[in-house]
Amino acid sequence: MNEKEAIEKATADAFIELYNSEMGTSFSIVEYSDAPDIRCKEPTGDILNFEITLTEDRQRDIQAALGRSDHKSIEALKVHLTDVRAGKANPLERASCLQGNVSDMVVGRILPKLQKDYGSNVALVVRDSSAVCWDWDLVVDQIKGMLDLQRNPFDKGIWIISFRKDKIFRVV
Repeated sequence: MNEKEAIEKATADAFIELYNSEMGTSFSIVEYSDAPDIRCKEPTGDILNFEITLTEDRQRDIQAALGRSDHKSIEALKVHLTDVRAGKANPLERASCLQGNVSDMVVGRILPKLQKDYGSNVALVVRDSSAVCWDWDLVVDQIKGMLDLQRNPFDKGIWIISFRKDKIFRVV
């Protein structure tokens, strides 16, 4: 199993457990696939499929978490602070705001997915990769307002799963 598949599997396993608990269902994963990434079935025969995508507070945060970028290293932070003191950088350049860049980033991850067709009984699951553990309920309406939902292939909703994989938030 490659890294992408492992991330999707961990996300899927956590999401389906939380979804079942919240929705009073008993779906189980029957296939790890592609477009949609996960196929589930209930003992009653009902089907739930979902596509998984990741979001990050700032570009390259996921790469940094996976050890593929040093832009969040202590050395990079020291360089940034030196640049701030010299007036060459904005002190808030590395800060994140749920109502600002973080919501913009999640919308940027959702919009391309809205242009594809995944069939019926499909949800979009956005995995939050930020260790800040954002409370997405605070911005669900804002995010919904930023999305063009005239074409929405996700008849089972658009969901965000928390960084700790202990809570899901329904966007649509």
